[in-house]
Amino acid sequence: MDNKQIEEFVPQSHEPVKPGQIPNQSVPPPKQHLEKESELPKIRTMKHDAARYLKDRNISFLDLVSKEHEYAEEHPEKFEYRERVTEKVWFRGVLGLVGIVLLAVVGYGVYVALLTRDTLPPTEATPARAFIPVEEREIITIREGDRAGLLAKLEAARRSRLPSRSIKHVVVRIDSFGGETRFATVKDFMETLEFKTPSGFIENINDKFDILIYYRPDGANIGFVLEPKDRERAFAHMLEWENSIILDFRNFYFDADVTQPLHLFTDTVVRNIDTRSVALQENAAFSYGIFAQRFLVIATSEEFMDILLGRLIAAPPR
Repeated sequence: MDNKQIEEFVPQSHEPVKPGQIPNQSVPPPKQHLEKESELPKIRTMKHDAARYLKDRNISFLDLVSKEHEYAEEHPEKFEYRERVTEKVWFRGVLGLVGIVLLAVVGYGVYVALLTRDTLPPTEATPARAFIPVEEREIITIREGDRAGLLAKLEAARRSRLPSRSIKHVVVRIDSFGGETRFATVKDFMETLEFKTPSGFIENINDKFDILIYYRPDGANIGFVLEPKDRERAFAHMLEWENSIILDFRNFYFDADVTQPLHLFTDTVVRNIDTRSVALQENAAFSYGIFAQRFLVIATSEEFMDILLGRLIAAPPR
């Protein structure tokens, strides 16, 4: 192909090139296709189409961008971002679920703080173990200040027999008028039974004490183990109480009609422990002594005093 033929395919243009405009020389001339019109065209590229588009409209790329910017300013509603409906629904659903959970938590907190206050039964404390080893423990419940009820419950516990030479630990639980319960202290016990104790005796005894029932083949005896704060004061109080103590304890000789004895207490030794005792009618007695300079032991028979001291010696309380 000679130069003349080439010039026919490449049109000459002396127009000035605008900034961003692709020169005519950069756009290759379309080749002569000898194929039939029914045949598929060759592969076209986006770069080629863009260059052809800009050339056909005699505009530059910068003109195209500026026109797009002007159109966006004239029609801002078409370029405003709009949330999709699904996004709105999803966000509102999550927000609603979180709100429901928070309301449920707050409601439950209010229920626990207000509605259940003072309505749930308090956890009952476990009574302390006896100072000595025992075969059984029984809890009796009385109303506060119920003297007759306390004596009746102790009598019922005595009649609920165990094998001979067995000891039962009886714990007194008091139901107060306010609905509260507690285990009886020495003060509760002696004030309920209206004991005429020497002045300062109750204040010198620790709250915890043992009520013990000893079973003989022909009956049962009752005894007590108390823990004085000052043993010398406790012994002095017992000496002072000897003149009337049988009258306070007479109800614990359940099957015997016991009255104040005419003779006095005498010193005796039981298992190498100094005790004081007085004999009563119908083979009954009242004995007390200080064990290991720590415990005040009281028994309503000499046999039970021997058993109590024997168990204290065999297994001293810690």
